[in-house]
Amino acid sequence: MTPIIEVSHLSFAYDQLKVLKNLNFKLQQGTYCALIGANGSGKTTLGKLISGLLNGFQGEIKLNGKNINDLSQLEIAKLIAVVPQRQDLMFDFTVYETVMMGRNPHLGRWESPSKNDHQIVLEALHKTNLIECKDRFTHQLSGGEFQRTLIARAIAQKTPILILDEPLSNLDISHKFEIMEILRELNEQQQITIILILHEFAFAVQYVPLSLLLQSGEELYYGETKQLFSTPLVKNGFNLKDPFTIDHNGNSYKIRNI
Repeated sequence: MTPIIEVSHLSFAYDQLKVLKNLNFKLQQGTYCALIGANGSGKTTLGKLISGLLNGFQGEIKLNGKNINDLSQLEIAKLIAVVPQRQDLMFDFTVYETVMMGRNPHLGRWESPSKNDHQIVLEALHKTNLIECKDRFTHQLSGGEFQRTLIARAIAQKTPILILDEPLSNLDISHKFEIMEILRELNEQQQITIILILHEFAFAVQYVPLSLLLQSGEELYYGETKQLFSTPLVKNGFNLKDPFTIDHNGNSYKIRNI
């Protein structure tokens, strides 16, 4: 079976600063994978390269068997929807209008949304529990509501791949669990391939079956998330020094001498 994402000998540098070094991995359709690692490990850069937002890399990235360099931005947008780490909308739109933007890759330049497009948007709003907020403007939303709006926009894009960059940042704990449940449902019920970039490895071990742990742009571990926490690699990847210990639920504790 052709992998939905295939990365081979991938390296990337900003000017002379090498950020990614010889990465190799494959994801089959329906895979749910966490990209984890300390700040500066290359997670966001890798997400941008896979989604076509950066170029000038060495190696190869294939999407559904096709070299990413041979795909137009429109073709990529029909394969991958992205929820960025932070996005400030230039103009204030309603939640409904924002989610409708996810249909743009499927519309001609002067084409108006069809009845089917509106139905897709309504379904995305229901999936993200935003139907009651659909007529509110984005500046009126809480952090959790705005993050769910960006996820709903990505869902409305109707792509087989979804990449999210730190979607849990600056959210309270209840909204974090809410978003993780939405993503699990998308993966399990619709077989959407999800790449989730995050710092909070406790959420990875609870929700995400597969993990790619990066350290300074290199692959430190690639495999089952739960298996990762039976090794000392997480400590290395997050630069945790003794007396930190990590249990099999992904929780980190600091043990003090008394």
